[in-house]
Parts: sequence; structure tokens; C-alpha cells
Amino acid sequence: MKHGSIIAFIFVIIVIFHSPAVALESTAALESKALQAWMARLSATDAKGQNLYSAVARFYQQVGYHPVWTGPDGLLPDGEMLLQTITQASTAGLDLDNYLLPGRSNAWVDYTQASDPGFPKAIASYLRSDVMLTEKILRYAYHVYQGSVMPEQIYQSWLAPKRPTSRDIPVALAQSVRDDCLGAFIESLHPRSEAYKRLRNALLQYEIIRRSGGWFPIDKGPTLRIGDKGPRVAMLKYRLKLTADGFEDAPIENDRFDENLASAVKHFQHRHGLEEDSLVGKETLAELNVPVEKRIDQLQLSMERWRWYPDSLGDRFLMVNIPAFTLTVVESGSRVDRIPVIVGKKNRQTPIMSDQMTYIEFNPYWNIPQKIARKDILPKIKHDPAYLINQGIRVFDSWDQHAQALDPTGIDWNKLSANYFPYRLRQDPSRHNALGQIKFMFPNAKSIYIHDTPGKSLFSRQQRTFSSGCVRIETPFTLAFELLNDQGWNQDRLKTVTGREKPVSVVLKEPIPVHLVYFTAWVDEDQTVNFRKDIYGHDARLFQALHHPEPAHRL
Repeated sequence: MKHGSIIAFIFVIIVIFHSPAVALESTAALESKALQAWMARLSATDAKGQNLYSAVARFYQQVGYHPVWTGPDGLLPDGEMLLQTITQASTAGLDLDNYLLPGRSNAWVDYTQASDPGFPKAIASYLRSDVMLTEKILRYAYHVYQGSVMPEQIYQSWLAPKRPTSRDIPVALAQSVRDDCLGAFIESLHPRSEAYKRLRNALLQYEIIRRSGGWFPIDKGPTLRIGDKGPRVAMLKYRLKLTADGFEDAPIENDRFDENLASAVKHFQHRHGLEEDSLVGKETLAELNVPVEKRIDQLQLSMERWRWYPDSLGDRFLMVNIPAFTLTVVESGSRVDRIPVIVGKKNRQTPIMSDQMTYIEFNPYWNIPQKIARKDILPKIKHDPAYLINQGIRVFDSWDQHAQALDPTGIDWNKLSANYFPYRLRQDPSRHNALGQIKFMFPNAKSIYIHDTPGKSLFSRQQRTFSSGCVRIETPFTLAFELLNDQGWNQDRLKTVTGREKPVSVVLKEPIPVHLVYFTAWVDEDQTVNFRKDIYGHDARLFQALHHPEPAHRL
């Protein structure tokens, strides 16, 4: 939000109050009478209690139908705090445009026209402003507490836990006014997770950079490396200094690419998921030149997503951040381990979801999903008749548990197609099995799970969108040990079980929550701010919903 818009917003408040004070005699009675009449209209308009009209009416009922933000002489102390909160909405990752008095507030004027000729104009004026401010602070409160956009507006279905909606915001706001603790109430609306708090701090840092002019793009040219010198190197040093990638405690003395600059480039590459080679080539240069406004957008979008989730995801849980290609093991709020993973292709995306991991399968069979069998496996069979035998894949006549195994050489595969494939394919346990040696199961409607893979070479890639939706993990034994060490398992036992190549299922003593999430910006415990590409376009859709919503979707 531009500075001029904030000034205009405050000016509107001043103009509203630029009227003679009303005589104190019976003012309170007139205020109460007017507010009761207006709130009755609002309640009637919102008979089902599905929008802010009902919330505003309930708030005034709780405070006894008296103004709480304004008076005959202008803003009251709580009104000043409210105004300050709204004008600083961007520090909470929110769009100030949603809370300005002009524009959509005209509808509120229609509902707060004093029909009784006995209402002095001055009373109607500041009461109207009071009602408008109540609508704005309630809108702000709902947005901070559970998000400006509901996840169901972005995704066809939301398969993850949500922040409880049982908190009665209008009642809590009224109570904070009575108890003189409005500031504490506003702060209590924010998610309590440390991840969210770190994002708030990072947002403040990047807003400072933006207000100071941001950073200028570094000119295109040959790859920069140790030994180079010139104006592009000097630009690079200043750019990295701005985002605390290097040179924080030392002046930039020259335009030479030295060891200190190489270290700073490597730090930048690390937190942007780039190859850490200290070379400023095409990809690293592109990330360096992403405007600060775009980075602020990413921070705000991640904050919005955290508002969808409950304050606690579990005392012990697994989190797969899809754009980061990582699985994190968390215990008691601290990261225990972070393991590289492979996620779904853009046309077979890993879904955002949560569920409970209940068991682990060693040496698993792979019952090949029909979609993969039809589109991926069938063409390989037609190209190479020995493909099934070489891959240890068996053919069954149906998906029934008593299905009969068939001889693949007796099937005319050329008569089958992606639209006609009546068989079930199952790959036997082996080191060549597509699921590898370990499968981590959290049964769900999407048939998504975490598993090993024989294709270890793909983990050398920085962007790892290669699966058909499931999550492939680079070091499955590390995760298995993390989950089973309190059940008497050690590394030797893990190796012994997997070495037998016979299916073994182990039930976890305590189910562990698994969260597949989508954050293109986050802040590590050491305050390192990380950014990643929007691989599935979820950021773009959320940004559109936040800043250009359909009328029916705006609270």
C-alpha cells in the first residue's frame, strides 16, 4: 500500500469528525437508540449470519450499543490504536486496501443513515464512523486469525487440518475493549507457530529494504567467478550485502571477485535452492534479480498459508515441503533432520494434505496404479516384450484379492491401450523395485505415501519433480531409524530385514502426523530466509485470490 493511501485514509477519519460537538445532554441515549436501530437492520439483512453484518451487530450488542472507537470530539484511545493497527496491516502480511474506509464502506453508509429526524447530524456522523471502524477491525481480525482466503477457494478440497473457527471474534473483541487489552487481543489472533513468527520478522526486514529503494538488477553478462573484477562484481557485492548474504560487518572495498564474495554467493545459492558452486551464472543471476517486491509477496503468501493451519501440528511430526524438495523430522518444536525428496511432476502433482503414518513396509510389493500402468508401463511392454520379466513385474487378471496370475507372454499387448487395460500389475520386492526397500504408509484417499527409490541419481538435481505424486526419499534408512529407534530397532536390524527381500510390515507404536505442505518462503531456526520457485503455480493462484478476488469470495 502506497504511503499516500494511508494519509488519505487518516484524512477521511479527520473529515468525519470535523463537526461541532453534540451537547452532552442525552447523548448516550441517542447513541444507543441509533446503534440499536442500525444493528437491527444489519441483522435482518444477514439473517443467516454468514457475513460481517451479523458480526458487527453482535459486537455492539456485547458493548451495550455504545460507540467504542469514536466520540463527539474525535477518536478515543482504542480508536487510535485500531487505526494504527489497520494502517500497519502490511506488517502482518495483509493488504491495506481491504481495510480502507472509502470504496466498499459506502455500503455501510446506506445501512447507517439516521432515519429518525431527532438524531443530530453530528451524532450520526461519528456513530457511522464507529460502525465502519468496527467492520474494519473485525475484517482484519478474521483475516489474521484464519486467513483472508479460505483454502477451499484455491484447492478443490482441503485435506489438511485447519485452524479452529470456534473462537467468537466479535465477543472476544468486545471483551478486550471492556478489559482494556485491545493490543493483546490483536496480537493473540496471529498463529503461534515459530515458523510464522520468523516469517513476520523477515517481512519487516524486507519491507525496510523495499522502503530504501530495493536492489537494482545486476547487468547480464558472462558467468562471474573468482578472479573477475569490474562494475558487475561491485553490483553483486552490494546486492548480497543488502540481504545479509555477506559483508555485513565489513565495507565493500573493491570490485574484485574474491573468496569472501564466493562464500557470499554460495550462501545465497543455498537459501534459494540453487547449485552451490559459487558461480554467478544464468540461474543464479535470475534469482539475484528477482525484485524485492516479489520476495515480499512470497513471505506474505507463506504467512497466509500458516493462518490456515492449527497452532500445533503435533509434538512429533513429518513435514514435506513440496517446493523445497525436503522432508523434515520435527520433535518438540525443533528440527531433528532434513532429508531430500522427490515430488510429483507438474501434471501429476503431490497433493497438499495431512494424515497419520501408522506402519512401515520393508521390501514392499508395488501394486502399480492403473494410470501409471496404462500410460507409462504399457508403452514399454509394447516396445520390449521382456520388460515385465526383467523388471520383476507380475500380471493378474483383476484387482480382486483372489486374482489369478497370468503368463505375460500369452497376452496380446498390442490390443491394449490407455483406455482399455483390464489387468493388475505388481512388481515383486527387490532392489530394482520402484518403491525401493522401504515404504512409509499413512493411508489416505489419494493413495500417497513416502518411499525409497532405486533412482538415486535424480537426487543430484536441484529441482526434483519426477514422481507420479508420491514422495521419494533419498535416505529411507535414516527416516526408518528415526521412527523405530524407540521400538528397539537399530541399523543392523534394518539392514537384516531389508536384505531378506521378503515383505515385512511394522506397526508404529504411536502414529505420527505427516504434513505435505507448500511454502515457497520460510525462515530457518538460524534466521536464514529461504525462497523457492512456485513449481505448481499455487502461489500465483493464491496471489490472484488475495488481490483480485471474485466479489463472492471477499469477506
